[in-house]
Amino acid sequence: MNSETNFQKFTDLERRALTLLSEDSRISVSELASGLGVSKATASRLVKSLRAKGVRFTVEVPGGYPIAFVVTRRPHQGECHRLVDGRFMVVVKARDFNELVEAISGIRDREAVYITLGPGYSNEPVIPRLICDYCGGPINGQPIIYRRGRRVYYLCCRTCLRELKKRIKQLKTIKDGDEAHKAG
Repeated sequence: MNSETNFQKFTDLERRALTLLSEDSRISVSELASGLGVSKATASRLVKSLRAKGVRFTVEVPGGYPIAFVVTRRPHQGECHRLVDGRFMVVVKARDFNELVEAISGIRDREAVYITLGPGYSNEPVIPRLICDYCGGPINGQPIIYRRGRRVYYLCCRTCLRELKKRIKQLKTIKDGDEAHKAG
């Protein structure tokens, strides 16, 4: 929001929307509508109204340039590194957040995007730290890679792999039960 906007000129619904958007400015119109208890059309009009009143949905990055690490199935031009599972990590640099989003949207085969908004990028090599998808601990050495459908999990040990498989099986059982309940 720029300095020319005045919080008092917003309606109650707009103030509630601003509260939700300040928590996560990247939520979809559907999520915004759900959070406010209104229709998608109303939420969409609300966002247009906020823009017309001077609200800017941007992030200014102090002290450096934003950088994104984009995981893809094939290599791309520019800075690109092969990952341990055969996919690629493309490093995308931009002058501001909007330019970064535009550059990322140009990568059609992206599977995951990690954005850093920290200090400027140095020319030193980037060594991403892997964390276990089950326990959240650091992965030292070679990760255990478990593929389930289109999802790839990186795990630190066999115990985490076993526990992750149990959790997935439990979630599938719950989901199947819910679907059977709805059908019945």
